[in-house]
Amino acid sequence: MHDALSALQKIRTLYVQVPFCPERCHYCSLPVSLQTERAPAYLRALFREKKRLMEREDLSGLETLYVGGGTPTVLPLPHLQELLEELQKGLPPLAEITVESRPDTVTPEILHRLRSSGVTRLSFGMESVRSEHMRFLGRTMNVLEPVRFLEFVRNHFSGFVSMDFIAGGEGFSEDAFLQEAQSLLAEGLDHLSLYPLTVEEQTSLKGRLRRGEISAGTEDAAGRIWERIVRALSSMGWFRYEVANFSRSPDTVCRHNHLVWQGYDHAGIGAGAHQRIRSVRTINVRSLVSYEERLFSMKAPFEGRESLDQDERLLEILYTNARLSNGFPLSWLSSEDRSNAIGGADFSDLVEEGYLDSRAYSSGRVIFTEKGRDLLDGLMGEIWSRLRS
Repeated sequence: MHDALSALQKIRTLYVQVPFCPERCHYCSLPVSLQTERAPAYLRALFREKKRLMEREDLSGLETLYVGGGTPTVLPLPHLQELLEELQKGLPPLAEITVESRPDTVTPEILHRLRSSGVTRLSFGMESVRSEHMRFLGRTMNVLEPVRFLEFVRNHFSGFVSMDFIAGGEGFSEDAFLQEAQSLLAEGLDHLSLYPLTVEEQTSLKGRLRRGEISAGTEDAAGRIWERIVRALSSMGWFRYEVANFSRSPDTVCRHNHLVWQGYDHAGIGAGAHQRIRSVRTINVRSLVSYEERLFSMKAPFEGRESLDQDERLLEILYTNARLSNGFPLSWLSSEDRSNAIGGADFSDLVEEGYLDSRAYSSGRVIFTEKGRDLLDGLMGEIWSRLRS
């Protein structure tokens, strides 16, 4: 595993945080601003951080660029174009460039501009297929029929298209979602993500929970609904290549996320952005004002910095790879090239209990079954405990 850790210490992905949105959704805990007039100052700071990153790190092996948010497409078109052009300057040819978006922020002109700017993948936060559920989530936009919206996007953009949804909460319909998911697969949607509703700190939903306006069991109920739905998605033909992510085929997975889950070093810039490079994890300040002030005063934008030792790095890589459909080599759990604090262990009992795929295990890989994925946190804790015993 020591050699694998060394091989993964290469920056393959760059994430860019664009914290502007048309509204703050009730479930969102990300740093966002509704004031797009602040974009010019923010972009100047962002480009300065990118310049520092390029001076400090080797980005010659970069494969993907992911522009997230927020909602980057809420930016005025000249600023959006400037953002995409400046981000790509000095970078090697990229295999994938993704931009996050909302359906109510794109026009034919924007879609054409994204395509001409080299964007290869659009990821739309659809969130729901029902108005009542959308209101619960805090989205004021009208619910769009996903299939019709996909047809609209396809008329103006030739790259991959992804849609994200949230399961659970008031107004959510399991049957309605599955019906749409079946139609989207038939219509050729490239990628679908489904996450269970979570009630995060510093969100409107958390405030409603504290005031007793929503049930204390909302998250647990959402988790149970989500478990049923992800099994149904697999049954209808969606390829579940990661715990919460599905693609139409192995060829349409999100390459950026896949590289991060495999454990490669990943860089991140922007307010609130995370990165991990050479076993050092940093988190940027969330405040746009603080972020801009730090960049313009030549200070580091970090608000948190953590150095991971080899065991911590190994645990992280094992966990993220465990989320993937192809798992990881069984040899990673051997004692070779490992510190004396960690030994080998036998996991055949987890195969017998149905948590690990038996064929994969016999051929030297650790791949969790659907049953195992439902209990992934606990099972990885058990595996780690045995490795350290």
